[in-house]
Amino acid sequence: MNSMDKPDYLISTPENVDLHLELAGLGNRIVAALVDSLAIGAIDCLVLTVLVILAMAVEASGGSTEVKNAVYFWSICISIFVMFIVSFGYFAIFEGIWQGQTPGKKVAGIRVIDNTGQPVGWGAVLIRNFVRMFDGISYIGILPMILDKNERRFGDLCAGTIVIRERLQSLGSSELRILGNPANETVVDTGQISPAEYNLIVSFLKRREQMGRIERDRLASEVAGHFRDSLNVFDASDQPERFIEKVFIAYKRRAELLAE
Repeated sequence: MNSMDKPDYLISTPENVDLHLELAGLGNRIVAALVDSLAIGAIDCLVLTVLVILAMAVEASGGSTEVKNAVYFWSICISIFVMFIVSFGYFAIFEGIWQGQTPGKKVAGIRVIDNTGQPVGWGAVLIRNFVRMFDGISYIGILPMILDKNERRFGDLCAGTIVIRERLQSLGSSELRILGNPANETVVDTGQISPAEYNLIVSFLKRREQMGRIERDRLASEVAGHFRDSLNVFDASDQPERFIEKVFIAYKRRAELLAE
C-alpha cells in the first residue's frame, strides 16, 4: 500500500475493532480557517455597516452633543461586544450543532471528533474554542500542530479532540447485498455514529462474503457489539449481521434526509 493511503490515526475500541482515521492535515485546516474567516469578516462588516448607519441617523437627528456622544459610546461598545461574541461563538455554535463542522470545515471536508473516535460533545467544543483565542496569538497554535504527530493545536490537546478528513464511503447500497428487507427495518438512532464508524460498517458489508465463516462470524459479533454499546441498543435478538445491516440502513436514511 502506498504510504499516502495509510491512515494517520488508529483507534482500537474495547471490542478490539480498529477504526482508521485520516488526519485533516495543515493544508485542509488552513482552507477551512480561510473560509470561516471570510464568513466572520462578512458578519463583522454587517455589524460595522449597521453602526455607521446608526451614527448617520444620530447625527441627522439634531439631538444634543451629550446624547449623541452617549449613543456613539454605547453603540461602539455593543458592536465590539457583538464582534467578540461572533468570533468565539461562530466556531463553538457550528461545531456543537453540526457535530464538529463549521462552514469552512464542511468546504474542506474535515471534522472535529473526540480522540476516542466519537462525535465531539459540547464540553469539548467550548474548551477547544476558548483556547482558540490563545492559539490565535501570533499564530502560536500552528506550533503544536507541527510538533504533534496527530497535528493537534493547543485547543485540541486541552479538549481531547482531533481533526480528521471525511472520506465517507458511498451512501449507495448498489455494491452491497442486504439480506433483509430495508422497508421493514426498525428505527435505530445513528446520530452519534462518526464517519469512521460508518466506513467500518460499509467495509464489513462489502467484504464479508470473501471471509471465511469463522472470521466472518467473529468480526460481525465484534462490530455489532461495538455499535450496540455506542448506540445503547440492549435488544440482542437480531443476529450480528442483521443488526449491522439495520445500522447501515438507518444511517443511510438519516444522511439522505439531512441532504434534502
